[in-house]
Order: sequence, then structure tokens, then C-alpha cells
Amino acid sequence: MSTNNDLNHSLILTVLLLIAFATKSEESKQIPALYVFGDSLVDSGNNHYVPGEDPQNFFPYGIDFGTPTGRCTNGKTVADFLAIYLGLPFAPAYLGLSNRVITTGINYASAGSGILPETNNKTSFIMDEQIRGFERTVKEILPKGLGEEAVEKHVSESLFLVSSGVNDHFKNKTFRGSRKFASYLINEFKIRLQILHSLGARKFFVNNVPPAGCFPSISLHSKPIGKCSEKMNKRISFYNKKLLILLHELQTQLPGFTFVHSDLNKSTMEIRQNPHKYGIVEATKPCCPRSINSDLACHSCSDFCANRNTYLFFDDHPTERANQIYAIKCFIDHAICTPRINIRHFL
Repeated sequence: MSTNNDLNHSLILTVLLLIAFATKSEESKQIPALYVFGDSLVDSGNNHYVPGEDPQNFFPYGIDFGTPTGRCTNGKTVADFLAIYLGLPFAPAYLGLSNRVITTGINYASAGSGILPETNNKTSFIMDEQIRGFERTVKEILPKGLGEEAVEKHVSESLFLVSSGVNDHFKNKTFRGSRKFASYLINEFKIRLQILHSLGARKFFVNNVPPAGCFPSISLHSKPIGKCSEKMNKRISFYNKKLLILLHELQTQLPGFTFVHSDLNKSTMEIRQNPHKYGIVEATKPCCPRSINSDLACHSCSDFCANRNTYLFFDDHPTERANQIYAIKCFIDHAICTPRINIRHFL
């Protein structure tokens, strides 16, 4: 059970977030849309439409939405909190749009996808396909809603969230991080950012790769139980260090390219190392399944925690509360986002 202090801390976080977002609402309206690319950390339901995928279309996924949404958590993702901050509606899943015309942003992200074409390419909407989906959006969807002449300006003023890379570090469930692999992966990511830029994207919000060595599926099989794999996290850091260098490089090479680099890795590690500072009681075990004597996968029949606001992990993914703490650390504390996240930075 959570303590009164935990609940009070959670309430304070919520109030701070709402106040901060409310004060940003007027200037945020100058960002017309949010386009989202990446993996399960930001997927809003695209995997509902990928053949053969298990799209988390069952409770307790989405339990704090009131219905399963295809998100790999109990509630909102970091993409959802960014949309709130921008004063925009949640970006709907691209594969579920049918003939709808949306001009406030679209989510192309797919659980299991990566930067590389071979990463889970049979069970996810891979990044290359996500980018092709955005190209279709530019050529076919946006002109219907904005008119041909307004599309270029709209795209250049919109914000592009890209959160990918963790799945690429695993091939056939085997971790493959190394300095050589990091260099290869960062070059492949560079190519895809350049393509988005060629399609008119100018303003980027980029997450680095979280510490997979601390995911429950890894740490709860380690010795001692619950200890992060420092070796795995160190190898992920090879890529993360190159990512910030790449973003600065692109800023000097591509006209109009601006970015915010978000240290999702740091946010997750800080919560795990100092959980009570953030009102988190359980930073190692997942909320679903609650028992670690299982495959650590959340199923519709799984026993799950009732006090989700006191858990860091929902399954192998962060809880809504962990994502909310991330949002506060980025948008309010300015501790994990550089340059400091300020809407005027993008104007």
C-alpha cells in the first residue's frame, strides 16, 4: 500500500505539471502539430493494425485511460505528455486513421520497431515505413486539410518526436551493444533524420535510449535479483554519447534544423536510484505481472498492482507516473532536456 507521503508527493507532482502546462498554453499554440516516430515507449496503437502482433489490447493495459489503447503502459506515454505541454490533442495512430484528415499531428510509432530495417520487421511498423507514412501524410493527407500551399509551412513549424534505438540493441533476443555497433546505428539514424528533414521537418525532440539493463526482464533475472546489468547499460551509453554529437552535427549541416535532446536514460536511472524522492515505492519489480515467478510478461489474466502510481515499471515499460515524472524533469525542472525545452526555442 502507498503511504500518505507517497500520495501527497504524487498530488504535488500532478498539480505542478498542470500549472506549468497551463501557463504554456498560449505560446504552445504556435506549434501546430506533433508527429511521433519510434517504438513502444511512444506507440499510441499502431500495432493494433500490424498482422500477427499482440497490441496490448487488453486490461490492465490502458487501465488509467479506462480502455486499452495499444499503449504499452497503464496510461499516458511521454508523447502524450508532450502533446499536453504543447496544448495539442494526443496524436492518433497513423494505421488507424483510415480516411480521416488530421492536421494536429499523427503517431507513426510501433512497439518493437527500431532504427534498422531488420529490427522486428515482421512484427512491427518499422521506422522506414513510418517515414513513408509521413511522406504520404505530406502528399495526400495534409493538402486535404490545409490546402497545398500551406503544407510546407505547417510541417516546418511542427514538432517531430523521435524515440527509438533500444530494440536495435537486441537481435533474436541477444544483446549486441558495442562501440562499433553504436557507430553503425547512429549513422543509420542520421540517414533517417536527413530524410525527415528533406520532407520538411525542422524541429526535432529526440529521446536517447533508456537503460535496458535495468528493465525488469533483465534485472530480475540477474544475480543478485534486481541488480541492473551495468555492462548492458554501459554499452547503450556508447550510442547515447554519439546521439548528442549527431544532433549538433546535423544542426550545423541542415538548414533550419533545431532540436531538443531528451535524456530519457538519465530520468529512468534517477528514479530507480532515488525512488522515494519521486513518490515511487517499487523501482525494480513490474506492476504487471506482480509476481516475479513468471515469464515477466503482462497478460490479460495477470495479477497486477493496484497502486500503479508508486511503481516505476508497468511491465518492461514505465508506468504513467514514471512518464509524468519524466515530463516534469524535462518541461519544469529542465534537468534532462537540452537545450532547455522552451517553445520559443522552436520559433
